[in-house]
Amino acid sequence: MKFISSFVFMILLALALFIPNSSWSQVQGIDGSWYMGEKELSVEIYDGGWRFRVINQAGKTSTGKAFNETVIYLPSENISGQIELDATIIEWSDGTFWAREPFTGEKPPGLPQ
Repeated sequence: MKFISSFVFMILLALALFIPNSSWSQVQGIDGSWYMGEKELSVEIYDGGWRFRVINQAGKTSTGKAFNETVIYLPSENISGQIELDATIIEWSDGTFWAREPFTGEKPPGLPQ
């Protein structure tokens, strides 16, 4: 049953990518360099802010959309991210973090409690 629920959830999220832009939100302020720990990533906003692409340290590209101004989604990774602190930290649903500056440890410094 858990597998079926997860499968249905993944299908619904995948289908959501085909919903017109009016059902999504524009995202701003996340373009540029990010770090997952000390690993550098690059984020580029395109399509008038309706979509963004992430290029990881290995050159792999993933694309995403924004649910609203503070929640983004990467369907290829099946994770959502909460944009924190004036777009300086993204807390992902898988428990990882991206920050504008490199950091050591599990969480970037200055993360709100």
